[in-house]
Amino acid sequence: MFNLAFQTKKLKNGALVILIQKPDYVQSLFMCGFGVGGFNIKERSENMVYENKGGCAHYLEHQMFRYQGEDVTDLFAKMQAQTNAFTSYSETAYYFYTTSEIEKPLQLLLDFVQNLDINAESVEKERGIIASEFAMYEQNPEMRLIKELLVSMYKNHPLKVDILGSLDDIESIQLEDLASFYRRNYDPKNMVIVGVTGKNLDEVLKEIERIEEKYPSKIGERAVCIFPDEPKEVARSKYSLEMDVVQPYVGIAFKLERKENIIDCLLYDLAFSIWLDAIFGPSNPKYQTWIDEKIITQICGAEVDFSQDHAYLMFYAQTEKIEEFKKLVDSLVQNREKIDPIVFESLKHQSQARNIRLLDRFEGLAVEMLRAYINRYDFLESLQLIDSLDTDKAFEILSSVDFSQKAEVMILPS
Repeated sequence: MFNLAFQTKKLKNGALVILIQKPDYVQSLFMCGFGVGGFNIKERSENMVYENKGGCAHYLEHQMFRYQGEDVTDLFAKMQAQTNAFTSYSETAYYFYTTSEIEKPLQLLLDFVQNLDINAESVEKERGIIASEFAMYEQNPEMRLIKELLVSMYKNHPLKVDILGSLDDIESIQLEDLASFYRRNYDPKNMVIVGVTGKNLDEVLKEIERIEEKYPSKIGERAVCIFPDEPKEVARSKYSLEMDVVQPYVGIAFKLERKENIIDCLLYDLAFSIWLDAIFGPSNPKYQTWIDEKIITQICGAEVDFSQDHAYLMFYAQTEKIEEFKKLVDSLVQNREKIDPIVFESLKHQSQARNIRLLDRFEGLAVEMLRAYINRYDFLESLQLIDSLDTDKAFEILSSVDFSQKAEVMILPS
């Protein structure tokens, strides 16, 4: 259906290679990803349990941009390539893109992610940079609101811990913390190499195999993230704080039951996303009225996340009419109705169009391929899940969810 030419191969050292060909494209993007991120606070490896400091994955990502004493970003630039990286709750990835030749930057990418080049001085230097990043996020009211909603929902789950960790974590992380984290999690057995390119895939695969010959696996098994038991109840039902804001920010979150099957997670995400677009966006005729009545402003939104280890739904807005916004959200959640079939089909087509456009966005495509492998599902098949949804199926999903566990957070002007 999507007419994608791709190859996959598990290498001798355990690394997985996923190559996607985009004929006639001069741009190439290559990504090295690892199934490790903010959630990896407690993990099991080789029958041992390890406790990592919060933010360890993110701190290590910053440190990885040193290679043989030089800045990797500068090295890529000299090769006419640009590089970047990200850390999420469940993955860390490093990538470059270029419209020039790929051999040298590909060699550099695979070399620098598989060689740890840090020392006590570099770790200390990065500490201030990450602390400044933490402070910037803390002072952003929208980011702070989301953070406090997660803390309000979860008592034990690592979602309550910022991907950057706490300020205490940032100030206490040491060289050996990062080195041991790297040894457990940056082994080839935990690595996915994704390439999106117009180049010949057979030749690219041979080049990757050649490079990876010098990087054998050094572990017996991959480290596994350990999630603590999490109660059904929210950690705190109401919380407020003061910040330097002109208008209050209000967030309402519902802690939902997780889904053990990954396909159920994807299907529930889809159904809820269409529902949110239908009821809390311009597709709803009442949306403009809420703006006119100043119940919501241009700063508002809603998001849903179903996973095998957590699930939640949240609404947020900057508004002077706090109680009216709370009543609006309660009404939307309590009075769940079938989406109008015409609206549903329109939103379904929009979702299908986004899936098609995603295939032309190199970075987005590589990230989704990485996540699909980490979460053990077929990415191309997941794009077709939308075809199985109709108004009845979506309503059945919405009706099956328990919204009794609610948390409210307010940020008030200081």
